[in-house]
Amino acid sequence: MKLNRGFTLIELITVIILVGILAVAVLPKFDGTASYEAHTHRAQLISALRLTQQRAMQQTDTSGGYCHQLIFDNDSLVSRYGIPDRVDCNVTTFSGLMPEWQPDATGFEVESKYQVSFGIQGKNNPSAITFDNMGRPVSNATIANNCVGGCIINIQSSIETLQIQIESEGYIHAI
Repeated sequence: MKLNRGFTLIELITVIILVGILAVAVLPKFDGTASYEAHTHRAQLISALRLTQQRAMQQTDTSGGYCHQLIFDNDSLVSRYGIPDRVDCNVTTFSGLMPEWQPDATGFEVESKYQVSFGIQGKNNPSAITFDNMGRPVSNATIANNCVGGCIINIQSSIETLQIQIESEGYIHAI
C-alpha cells in the first residue's frame, strides 16, 4: 500500500488565495494612518464646501448679511479652513481673532502632526471660495485669491497631493 504524504493541488491553491486575501486586507492596517489622512481631509473638505454652497442657495436674502465663503489659511503652526466671521465677509484671516478659534460645521483645523495643508491651485494663502445664491463660485471683493469661474483645491500631505475641483457652475467633486 502506497502512502501519500503531501498536499493536493487544490489545497495549495486554496491556501495561496487565502494568504493573498489576508495580505490585501490586513497589511495596509500596519502601514499607519499617514496614507489615509489626505483622503479623510479631502472628504471633510468636500462636505464643508457643499454645506457652504447649500447655505448660500438657501439663504438668498442678502439683507441678512450672511457670508457664504470658506477661507484657507496655512500658517507656520496649523492648516485650517473655515469662516472666521459668518456675517462679515471682509474678515478673511484667522489671525487677529481670538486665538481659540472654534470651527463650526464648515471649518476644520488640522493638527500639525498630520502635515496636511490646503490651498487653491495657483493662489497664495489665505485664499477664499465664495458662493452666490445659485451655488456658483464668485469673486470676493476683499481677497484676490478666489475661485471665480471654477478652480482646483489641493490637499497636500506628506505622502500625496489630492485634488477637489469646483466647476464654474458650482459642481464640487474629487479628481
